[in-house]
Amino acid sequence: MLEDLDALSLRVQRAVQLAQGLQAERADLMAQIQQLQQRCQALQTQQAAERDEFARMSERLARHDLELQAAQKESAQARGTLEIQLHEQRAHAQSLQHSLQASQADCDRLRTAASGAQQQIELILERLPGAEA
Repeated sequence: MLEDLDALSLRVQRAVQLAQGLQAERADLMAQIQQLQQRCQALQTQQAAERDEFARMSERLARHDLELQAAQKESAQARGTLEIQLHEQRAHAQSLQHSLQASQADCDRLRTAASGAQQQIELILERLPGAEA
């Protein structure tokens, strides 16, 4: 019977040691779980911050797109206005060129007429009595 008690005692000691080992392992696992939970919480916080940053960047990008579209529209309107003005200025320059050519032609005709008139006046003056011969 003493042997049975000794065997039982050994079995109880092994059971206690096993229970203590399991408790230590459980404590280690609980510590790991806690660390993982903390890491998970930190990652969730980081993810939320990155999500907020992404939302801000998306809004900023949308604003820049709208600004770019407005600038492109304004640029296109300005280009159209400048092209119209260029066309008008070219037409005006061409009109002035034609006027200048007409004025130069009139000036040439007047010079020719004036030269002819001067020659006639000189001939008349030479025929007048008392003109030097």
